[in-house]
Amino acid sequence: MKEAFIEYLKAIGMTKTFQERIEKIYEFYSGICTDEISSIFVTDYIKEDGTREYENLWFFSETYCMEAKQFITKDDFDITPIQNHVYYWAIQKQDYDFKNAVEKSRLSLSFDLDTRIVGSLKASKENCDFLRDIIHKYVIRNLKK
Repeated sequence: MKEAFIEYLKAIGMTKTFQERIEKIYEFYSGICTDEISSIFVTDYIKEDGTREYENLWFFSETYCMEAKQFITKDDFDITPIQNHVYYWAIQKQDYDFKNAVEKSRLSLSFDLDTRIVGSLKASKENCDFLRDIIHKYVIRNLKK
């Protein structure tokens, strides 16, 4: 797995056990995706008790987006083309200025593809900055004209 991916996982507080699980999923997707996997993202949210919950794992390439749903406990994988297929996106934010995330920052993205696939990504704290980058690199850039 790319060093940048490992640094990202550390930055959002991912334990070594979860990192090892992600490594296996990365190897799976690397074996089926014809493109180089260029980005990673883990959806997360803060529970009422203040603990962080990790939900879904996403990988992106130039052409595809890949999701491992509830990756910590399940093997539920999909892949779909994203290049020039986004026809709608919506963003909700809280305490986030799209520049620097703070402890209370929250960001969520929903997007629809013309392949009838819907994506949903959410982030808390420092992960908002990483989701912002995903939005610019893979969603806005692939909006159908």
